[in-house]
This record gives sequence, structure tokens and C-alpha cells, in this order.
Amino acid sequence: MDHVLSPKDKVILVVEDEPRNMKLIRDLLTFSGYIVIEASDGRQGIETAANEKPDLILMDIQMPVMDGLEATRILKSQESTKKIPVVALTAYAMREDKQRILATGCEGYISKPIDTRSFLETIKLFLLSVEKPETQAVSGADRPHKWKILLVDDDPKSLKLYDAILPGDKFEIITARSGYEALEKTAGEHPDAILLDIIMPDIDGLEVTRRIKKDPKTKNIPVILVTSLDDSETKEIGIESGAEEFLNKPVQAMELIARVNSMIRLKQYRDQLSIRSQSSEIIGNGPGIRARDNEKTDLPKELPLVLLVEDNETDIKSIGAALNGQPSRIEVVKTGKEALSYIQRHRVDLILLDILLPDMDGFEVLRRIKDVDEGKDIQVVVITCLGDIESKIKGIELGAEDFLVKPIIPRELNARVRVLLEKKGHLDKLRSHYENALDSAKIDWLTGLHNHGYFKQFLSLEIKRSSRQRYPVTLILIDVDNFKHYNDTLGHAAGDAFLKEISQIILARIREVDLAARYGGDEFAVVLPYAGKEDARHVAQRIHAAITSHNFLADPSRRLNRLTVSLGVAVFPNDAQTAEELIDAADQMLYKAKRNGKNQVYIFDPDLVTDHNVSAEK
Repeated sequence: MDHVLSPKDKVILVVEDEPRNMKLIRDLLTFSGYIVIEASDGRQGIETAANEKPDLILMDIQMPVMDGLEATRILKSQESTKKIPVVALTAYAMREDKQRILATGCEGYISKPIDTRSFLETIKLFLLSVEKPETQAVSGADRPHKWKILLVDDDPKSLKLYDAILPGDKFEIITARSGYEALEKTAGEHPDAILLDIIMPDIDGLEVTRRIKKDPKTKNIPVILVTSLDDSETKEIGIESGAEEFLNKPVQAMELIARVNSMIRLKQYRDQLSIRSQSSEIIGNGPGIRARDNEKTDLPKELPLVLLVEDNETDIKSIGAALNGQPSRIEVVKTGKEALSYIQRHRVDLILLDILLPDMDGFEVLRRIKDVDEGKDIQVVVITCLGDIESKIKGIELGAEDFLVKPIIPRELNARVRVLLEKKGHLDKLRSHYENALDSAKIDWLTGLHNHGYFKQFLSLEIKRSSRQRYPVTLILIDVDNFKHYNDTLGHAAGDAFLKEISQIILARIREVDLAARYGGDEFAVVLPYAGKEDARHVAQRIHAAITSHNFLADPSRRLNRLTVSLGVAVFPNDAQTAEELIDAADQMLYKAKRNGKNQVYIFDPDLVTDHNVSAEK
């Protein structure tokens, strides 16, 4: 799990001249497992930091000899200490004091008197900035794709904390300090998710959300509203404005990461369904096909099924009442064994899982749910009266999508359930390719994958979207080696069976948002949105290994040994500027793989590009 921070071996330098404050801070930190070193004035703090290289410095502002701000300026000017995070300890927290503290180079501040309830969590947040890996100097093609997050808050401290929490190797951070600036950057930057403070100096976060959701170009971007207001009325207005999620201040690291990851998946599903819908409309451009599609949407659909796993009758009644307005069916079981049995017999969309059950704890139930095929796609919300962060972390690590703490606020529960059921619906559509398998305009009759025409249209739309939102798209072309020999030796029926099995192997090793198609004959195409060259390499190698090690039913006697494939890989925009150029780049790499011995993966390299005729090599 990202950033599950352990205090072990973390060294914190405390620079404080007041003995009682020093003792309190020392006791809190050492009790939690941190290593504490001490200094009683600014000069001693500078010397100790240079010698000991701590992971974090807590710097008192008011000290004799040299104050904390001057000491921080010196630390930030020295090569050996400038990267060590410094957190100011101050009895002053007015806006001008905050700006003065941050201007010296401090990452943030902690107000005195110290709040012992939130102190340790705050320390964790600041230490997360240390955990973020340094950005390596790699080419654009090899650099992993980063999800773009827009942070909107007028408080610089909050922006620094959110930035520290979100891993730098996974997220690209954009910031805005007003509602109007947020709208401008949303339109210009196309973020994957927005973390938006409700209270803003010009227009509030609720109005910003309404405007984002009203614009067709930005409506699919998930919005997480952040507020120190814990009243249900504010959350109800937020839901009505279109926000997908809420976070209460002070924000906890693991909760923020869980919420952002969940919203990114939701954004992927929305975008990919939009592209597939557009592709279908363009491919099936006759009025008859569109009419049939419209008729399908008018057919009654079975409501999604929510399974409540709870043994407390009072909680069962309150949760049932809270979900009364949801367009879903609710079933109740009271033990972990009943829950596991139920998901094997019914198609469940979402599980509300209490941790304290009479037969086994909810964490064990969750682990078993995610271990079986029937449970992998089920959205799970862990419900507990345990408010500690470790319980939440454990739930997320085991595969839960969300968590709620009792007593449950009905509107918060409804917001969570609404978003997760939308995600599950999108996921189901992507799993089934959002198509009718009998629709010959889009589906290959033999393999059940998308056909060549649909693939070309989908790739064109995906390239256009990636150009706007600036994410990479990988294309993998896969060709069966010596396929004519298999057909001639085993017969065409066996050759068809090979192609069907290969299709299923490919599908099992790509994500829901990826697209697999039969490119033609014995050749397949895989489109990987959001995947750069390194991700593409892993996927291509995974597919190659799975196919070459598979025991094909069409050749039970192993007369022809193992079937092998060659793969060519190219990435937009590094290797090509259009969809056609991307296909050509991947095709040239496939040609090199075939010509240089087959049964291998070639990643695009401009030095390998040459004119060719692939058909002569197969």
C-alpha cells in the first residue's frame, strides 16, 4: 500500500528551549517509536542537523541565541541540509505569521499549545514528504504516467500537506488558491481528480463543483470536497452540486490516498465508456442500429444488489432506512460465513461489511471475498466503530474500496454507495465490452473480441482524448508465429480453436479499461490507455509468457511443441503523432521481432525502423 509509514528508524530533531515542551514532544514521539534527538537553540540545531541528517526537524520559533526562522533559513541554504523538512513550532498562527513561516522554507507549522490528539498524525503527514521518491532523469517514453490532481485551497499549509501525502511517483500536482483559478485550471489542465476546499475567498467550492459538472468537457472529472464543516446539510448540498466524495479536515493521509485512487478509477471508467460509446455510434452509423440501441436502454434493468453484513439489529435498521431512497436491492446476512456463501450464489454489486462479526472478523471475510473470482469486482465498504487509522489502512490493503465509522451519517453513506454503484456499473460494462456479442458491426465472430474496424475507430478517439488530457497510449500488435503450419498440420478447425484460446489469454492479462481486438487473420491488437513504455513492456512480456507457456486444447498431443507469438510495441505520443503512425510504429517492431527469430517482444526504437513487408515473414 502506498505510504504506510512506520516510525521505526525515523529520526526527528526537536529544537526547543522550553524544557516542558521538549519533554512533552519527546514522550509523544518516543512512545510511538520515533528516534528523538534534541537541541536547545538555533545554532545547536543547525550543527546537529548537519551531523545527524534527521528525517524531520521540529523547530521552535522563539528561542535565545538564534531564533527558529533564522536557523531555518541557514538550513535551507546549505547543500547538506536543504532537503530536510522543517516544521515550525509556534504560538502564533495568524495569516501573516503563516506566510512568514512558509517564506523561510518551512514545510508547515504546528501551533502551541500542542494538541496531543492530532500531533502524531500531523508528524506522519510531514514525514510523507520524505518518503516521496526523487524523480529520476528518464526519457518521456520511459517515465511512468502520473495522474494529474488539482488541489484547490487558499491555505498554503493545506496545499503543502496534500502534496506531501500524495506520492510524487504516481501523481502530478496542480494547485489553485481560488474558485475562479480552479475553474480556469480545470478547463486548461484536464485533471484526473479535483480536491476542492468548500470555503474559498471568491466563489465557494459548491459553486465551483456546479460549474464543473455543468460543462460537458469537465463533467466526468470527479470532485472531492474538503471541509471542516461536519454538518449533514453541507454534505447534502455538496451531493446536489454533483460532488462524488467528501473529506473532513484534518485530512488523514491514508483516507486521502484511498479517496483519490478511487476517484481516478471512476474517471478511467467514465472516459473509456464514453470512447466506446462514441466508437459504437460511428461504426454502427445506420439508423437501424441506433434504434436498436435505444430500444435496449428502455428495457427494464435489474437493480444493483447491496449486501449488508451486520449482526446488530439497530444498525441493520438504521442502514436500511438510510438507503431507502437508493435505486438498489438490499439483502442482509449476519455472519461472515453467510456472506461468503451468498456471493457464490448471487451476483452482488456492493458489500457493506461490519468488522465485528460473531464468527470471524470482517478483515478475514474481506480477504476471502477478494480471493475468489466472484468477489474480485465487488465494491466493499468496511464499516466499523474502530476509528484508528490502522484499521482503515488494513481494510484498504485487503481490497476494500472505502470505509465508514459508526455512527454512520445517512447522507455520507448514500454518497459512498451512489459512487461505488456507479463504478461497479461502469466496470461491468467494460468487462462485457459494452457490446452485444452478436453485433457483427463491432465484434469479431470467431474470437468475441472487437473487430478491426472498431479497433481503428477506438484508437483514433483514444489518441484524440490523450492529446487533450496529455496521457500516453500504448499499442501492442501480436502475431502468431508459423500459424500457417498449424493450420496445415492440425486443420483449420484447430487453428480457429487456437485463436479463441489466445483471445482469452490476452483478455485475462489486461485491465478493464484496455481494449483487445482481432486485427486480422492470426494477428491481435491491444490498446493500453494511460500506459507508458515501461508499463507497456510489462504487459507485453506478461502476454508473451502466458501464451508461450499455455497448453492449448487444440494440440493435446503436443505434436507441434508450444505455440509462440511475436509482439511489437509503440507508445503515443513519443513514437508517433497520429493513430496511423502508431499502428505503423508497432507494426515495424512486430516485423523486427519476426525477422530476428520470432517468439520475442520488440519495443519501439527509431534505430530499428525500416521499410518492410511483414506478410512475407509470417
